[in-house]
Amino acid sequence: MEMATCMNLFRILLVGFLFSWFGLICLIGNLFFIPINFLRLNEVNYFKNFSRDLVHCAWKFFIFCTEILGYLRYEFTDFNQLGEKSQIIICNHPSLLDVVLLLSKVRRVNCVVKAELSKNVFLYPAIKACGYILNTKNEELLHKSLEVLKKEESLLIFPEGTRTKEKIIFHKAPFYLAIHSAKWLTPVFIQMDPKTLQKGVKWYHTPKNKVNYKIYVGNSIKIDEYSTQNTNPIRVRSLHKEMMQIYHEEIQ
Repeated sequence: MEMATCMNLFRILLVGFLFSWFGLICLIGNLFFIPINFLRLNEVNYFKNFSRDLVHCAWKFFIFCTEILGYLRYEFTDFNQLGEKSQIIICNHPSLLDVVLLLSKVRRVNCVVKAELSKNVFLYPAIKACGYILNTKNEELLHKSLEVLKKEESLLIFPEGTRTKEKIIFHKAPFYLAIHSAKWLTPVFIQMDPKTLQKGVKWYHTPKNKVNYKIYVGNSIKIDEYSTQNTNPIRVRSLHKEMMQIYHEEIQ
């Protein structure tokens, strides 16, 4: 068997192991999350924060494992800007690991996650215990997000709604939330090379080289001072347009 074929097989086995390892970590966490949800303790802030801390530590450990085993290398820059009260954190979404990377770095942040994860036996107990918001694409999503920001939590949103397939396209909902309830809007940029774990790409189609993630934070926008001479609908459109331009310049 040729060396290149052997290395490719090794990479596939490594990715398979990491997926299994991640699932095991989630199942161990569910030993805590399921009782918390069953007893409705997830409605108590102490247990909600405990659950978020557990996810934060578990996923930090998982990312550490991926680096030690040689699957990826990552670099975080300027993350001291994150975690402000009533802060919306927006981010592009190039791969399956984006939310894992960010939640492993930012402690106790709330998060909008895919509605389909409500059927995921590995992840849904953690989602419910942490009080993360399902992206149901209706008024309930907006109501819950506005409520979270009014409670002065920070909220992580991927404005694309799903992983980037080709060109970055943001929905307007996060910018509506920012204008109406947030104090800060902070962009986070993810660059990765080579690309992998994208939408529509099978997990075993793994690159030959180590995946390099560069994750950095842009300048925060103070919402109270943003385009205040205009009405809120105009401010939403302006903020959406500005962020689209910034991301296209940074990422594309």
